[in-house]
Amino acid sequence: MARSQEILEGLKKQLGYNDAQWELWKSNPKNMEVIAKMEEFGKYKVVAEVINAYGCAMEHKVGDKLIFSGLGGFVSKEPPGQVCVGALGPVLPFVGMVLHKIAEGIDPQKIIFNRVRCTDVGVENGGWGEVLMEVRVEKT
Repeated sequence: MARSQEILEGLKKQLGYNDAQWELWKSNPKNMEVIAKMEEFGKYKVVAEVINAYGCAMEHKVGDKLIFSGLGGFVSKEPPGQVCVGALGPVLPFVGMVLHKIAEGIDPQKIIFNRVRCTDVGVENGGWGEVLMEVRVEKT
């Protein structure tokens, strides 16, 4: 419980809430459930790795990785560089799914359908290119 209190104190400061906002936030039982599982969220990351790419204006290439924390934040791209919003969009539902699995106590590493394409339709269909990614959950 001491760790939860530490997390709460840090979060209030991070969010910049005044006392009334903070009490309102704490009164929502869902928020307190998340705090109780905060350490579990931190044990995971979501990695979307490019497994096929062509014609990408942002130059995504095979092996590039988009990485999200188990708390849902975009952490980085490896290697560093631009990230196409068309590649981010299809990955975001996976990040949300992982958050929900962790909150429900379900192993977030079990993903059956784990491939997504960017939103570009490819040059054959009037677009520019296409990026195919495989999404996985890793322990940090």
